[in-house]
Amino acid sequence: MERKKIILVIVVIAALGILINHYVQHYQGGEIYEAANHAYGLLVKGFNVTVTVETVDGKTVTGTLLSVRGSTINIVVNGKVLSVGGPSATREDLKAKLIKLKYHGKVYVYELPPQLGNMGEIIEGLTVNAYSERFSGIIYIDGNITPIELGMLKYRADYLSYGSVTINQMSSRGAVISTNMVPLEFLRSHLGGYRVYMYGILYVNSEERNLPLELVEVRTG
Repeated sequence: MERKKIILVIVVIAALGILINHYVQHYQGGEIYEAANHAYGLLVKGFNVTVTVETVDGKTVTGTLLSVRGSTINIVVNGKVLSVGGPSATREDLKAKLIKLKYHGKVYVYELPPQLGNMGEIIEGLTVNAYSERFSGIIYIDGNITPIELGMLKYRADYLSYGSVTINQMSSRGAVISTNMVPLEFLRSHLGGYRVYMYGILYVNSEERNLPLELVEVRTG
């Protein structure tokens, strides 16, 4: 009986190991191209990816995946963008000996029907237990929003996330912007006090379907 218990424990540990390895991918520094390709594939699907880099000089740096350009992986660490290259990199900030890509769950792609009201309240109603939530679509903003306010949102989306904001129109009565995979927290932070009309697509990286919206697609890593 005791032997059966030991075997059962070993099987459970092995199963958990497989599960964890499925979500944590390891690459040697010389495999920077493979790491970059995998990271880019996760990014465009809408996954929130944590990157851990062990450098050739023995440092360990962990950040959030921002973008991939060629064989260079860019991450955000405490609000600062750092570039990651292979062990012999000359232009990147970090020379990688080992790269770990960590991600969770699936990406549930929902159609967001037209929403009218206070941006903060709209986002509160869309916020669920998730690793990330991103919005692509059109936002009509009512009120005298300033170029600086929109500029701050655009900078944060364009340079500190895998997303972008396009300012289509501005006047003393409001503005119209287009967003591409912009985190909901950014919209709440910069537009939370404005009345808006918005619609588009919502990308939710979570463990399960948890919004009562029309499901367009489910993406896996």
